[in-house]
Amino acid sequence: MEYLSKNLKTLKHEKAFHYHFMCSRLDLTHLSFADDLLLFTRGDATSLALLHDIFNLFSAASSLKANLAKSSIYYGGVSLEVKHDIQQTLGYGQGTLTFKYLGIALDTKKLFIL
Repeated sequence: MEYLSKNLKTLKHEKAFHYHFMCSRLDLTHLSFADDLLLFTRGDATSLALLHDIFNLFSAASSLKANLAKSSIYYGGVSLEVKHDIQQTLGYGQGTLTFKYLGIALDTKKLFIL
């Protein structure tokens, strides 16, 4: 995972790569916990291809691969045409927000403690 993290950090030097708008100030491209990995990018084909290329490099080096049956892509503000192109290129299913991760509902809205 250190190898993957190091390679993902190089994306900030790629002029064609664009962060997800909520992640740019933090240079955040990913979060990992145990055997789970969340990857973040703006919803354009170029940024996603750069991110995916680094993941594929990691997969080739480590022999670890994404389980397509358990992996999903989540979109916000992306046109149907771009979604279709991304789905065809990568092969991951489309997930829907809100979903729970480690017991916490993940959504596009702020989380509040009640």
